[in-house]
Amino acid sequence: MEKNVWLGLSGEKLAVGDRLGPKREVDSTNPIGLLPCLERSYGEVLADLRAREIELEMAQGEIFNLVPLDAIPSTAVASKIDYWIQLALNWLDQMPDSSAVRELLRVIYNESSATQRARHRAKRMLGRIGK
Repeated sequence: MEKNVWLGLSGEKLAVGDRLGPKREVDSTNPIGLLPCLERSYGEVLADLRAREIELEMAQGEIFNLVPLDAIPSTAVASKIDYWIQLALNWLDQMPDSSAVRELLRVIYNESSATQRARHRAKRMLGRIGK
């Protein structure tokens, strides 16, 4: 994420903000504020979340469970902006295979507003993991 982007807890709620602190809560059903996470690899984001838990002496998975990582690629696809869709495809390629990953790849492949590049990439990924 950008150096000036902040992700953390504001009280008991997950929030995004800047170097001055939290600005708004993250809606776990529509985490549009977390799209910049896609600009880093899925593995880097996971590692950072785990490192923060250790740094803050929190139980493993405590922060991780608050961050709706699986919803971020779906939100990117729903935006219909190729930049975010391509980054979502990067994440989907790194995420563990699941029915949700395969379904989102199908959505991209069948989305008439998606670019040809995105649709073809989704098709190749589906072929690689097995439809």
